[in-house]
Amino acid sequence: MKKITGVIIAVAIMLRGLALYASAEDEIRLCAENSNLSLYLNYTSGQIILQDKKNGSVWRSAPENADLDQIATNTVISELKSPLSITYCEPEKRSSTRISSLYGADAAVKDITDGAEIIYKFKKAGITVPLRFTLGENYLEATVDVSGIKESKESKKLTKLSIMSSFGAADSNDKGYFVIPDGSGALINFNNGKTNAKGYTGMVYGRDITKVPVTMPDNVKQVFFPMYGIVNGDNGLMAVCTDGDSNAQLMASVSGVSRSSYNLCSFDFTLRSDDTYYMAGDDSTAVTVFESGDIKSDKISIRYYPLEDSGRKGMDYVDVAAAYREYLMNEMDVHKSYYEPELYISLYGAVEKQHSFLGIPLTMKTALTTSEQAKIIMETLKNSGVENLVVSYNKWTNEGIKNKIDTKADAASVIGGNDFYELIEYADKNDFVLYPAVKNTRFKSGSGYSEHIDGAVRVSGEYAKLHDYDIVSGKALKSKGALSLLTPSEYPDMFKTLSESLNENEIQNICLSELACVLYGDYGREAISRNKSQDLLEEGYKTLKDSMNSILADRANAYAIPYVDRISNVPLTSGEYDIFDEDIPLCQIVLHGLRSYSTEPINGSADSRELLLLAIASGSNPNYDMIGEKTSVIAGTELENLYYAYYDDWTEQAAQDLLFVSTVLKDVSGQFITDYRKVGSRIYTEYEDGSIIITDLEKMSVISGGKEYFLSDFSVSGG
Repeated sequence: MKKITGVIIAVAIMLRGLALYASAEDEIRLCAENSNLSLYLNYTSGQIILQDKKNGSVWRSAPENADLDQIATNTVISELKSPLSITYCEPEKRSSTRISSLYGADAAVKDITDGAEIIYKFKKAGITVPLRFTLGENYLEATVDVSGIKESKESKKLTKLSIMSSFGAADSNDKGYFVIPDGSGALINFNNGKTNAKGYTGMVYGRDITKVPVTMPDNVKQVFFPMYGIVNGDNGLMAVCTDGDSNAQLMASVSGVSRSSYNLCSFDFTLRSDDTYYMAGDDSTAVTVFESGDIKSDKISIRYYPLEDSGRKGMDYVDVAAAYREYLMNEMDVHKSYYEPELYISLYGAVEKQHSFLGIPLTMKTALTTSEQAKIIMETLKNSGVENLVVSYNKWTNEGIKNKIDTKADAASVIGGNDFYELIEYADKNDFVLYPAVKNTRFKSGSGYSEHIDGAVRVSGEYAKLHDYDIVSGKALKSKGALSLLTPSEYPDMFKTLSESLNENEIQNICLSELACVLYGDYGREAISRNKSQDLLEEGYKTLKDSMNSILADRANAYAIPYVDRISNVPLTSGEYDIFDEDIPLCQIVLHGLRSYSTEPINGSADSRELLLLAIASGSNPNYDMIGEKTSVIAGTELENLYYAYYDDWTEQAAQDLLFVSTVLKDVSGQFITDYRKVGSRIYTEYEDGSIIITDLEKMSVISGGKEYFLSDFSVSGG
């Protein structure tokens, strides 16, 4: 970066008692402060220093001794010290280039209210980016107003931004970890020695599934929250992406993996997507193509919240989770709610299956759980003592069974037709909550929607077609029927029509299925970015919220949480990347006391008993998949993975699981989790009233209210 001012200061200067080390030509000065925080800016290099006045902790945008790093190259050192890095593409050359701001850009600083703005001009790329730092009451915010980005060279287009990629960097002597919201949550310990592991990369809200891979994608967990945490000794920080989160990518690496001696965690932002195009359908001729047109995001903002020690036992990831929970409450209007322990079950109405008639193969709708069978399942559970039951009913309409867009709340005759509405009355009478489910993302043409008109288009210009994959070779099975993706531009009409039909049929609850956790764009003529898609989804949620009693989500990205009442299938593990050191129930600590939530299906687990114990330790409700027919009926269908789900094998055990959960957790339902720690085989979970639930994975028992309860006392033989 070129020098901004000629003011000369000492090598070591003292600002309000804070030691800041700088070169003889640097100018560091206070640019904003309030009762909690002080913000200093190096007006020469653009580096930021944030001081927490309450505990004296200091957070820097660049490591103090980066120039002395024995591992890092000059290029890496430049990135470590740069508040901003950009990646631009040259579409004609099919290439991308990354430049960091320290030596790759001219900069001009201007003071603004509560902070400063730096205008970076990357001359080589012909790209200008404004980066603004402002101080809030208890946070620092870094913002790029995308409308202020200028691209002066037609041949070079901005594709990615990396903001404050070294903020809070930990050196090789620091003790602590990063808190990563992957799946349930995970920790990456500083300097963990895993130098052969890859750095962590996780797309916030999951990958854009319009970019269909030619081979089976890795079975990874999802980043549901646009945040991360840093715990360094007695100090902690929570970073949350408040704007541009739909295009954010979370990056984390440790010393040796980061190409330096430092441990790093930050967000990257995609401003123009790319895709891989295969010429003439040949998988060996991959060509990278980039999204055309203007940048479609409006603003990118990250807030950094220095954390206060809760006073329990020092700073840890529970403080990070509590900070994000507070953010949801204060900034996203998510209110505290109370639910007693509940049993979640997922039922499946019908599926298409091939039958033979006079030697002719016919595809027919085949019942898995009729409305009458669903009533029997619910009655069986009731008679076994279940009082709080949450039921999602999948594939209950003709459109849903056929994987078409489902906006008509008309029960299919194959599951009993009007019997379905009697089932709803039965559920209401018994204070059970029945959620008819709609999917409405992946579809086949029909019911007024065409894959060639309403299908989302990839960056490459092809329609996004989702295939099954061969489990041996991993290659896409293009011969089998592929599903298209509904363009997000159809969301407003789809949600409106669905809401009207549900109301006409007096259905007051709805399960959104993956509409709450899958986010993608449409890069054809509609030009819908993930950012715009998120906005359209939220408008749709509000349409339903205004007319429904209750909404259930099958998992939920952060933007859906304000609109849903319950969340099913919340994972209890992370994606278990090599660089991870420990799984934590970050999601559950954030959600407990705000929303009712369940585990993934217990009867689908290889170790259902341990899963139940982990559920209790994290305040989760038990969840089961069930069908009314023997599982032989699903062979050769899209639901053949439910081979374990015959209801008669599980209803008694499911009821006992809820009894166990209710016995040990009823008194803490609706309370925030204030501590969670593992000691050997024991997990200690503390709640806001001081109650401590002790889960012993070795003894397979739970201590609650001073009494020990054994899992074996609630287990059914043969379950």
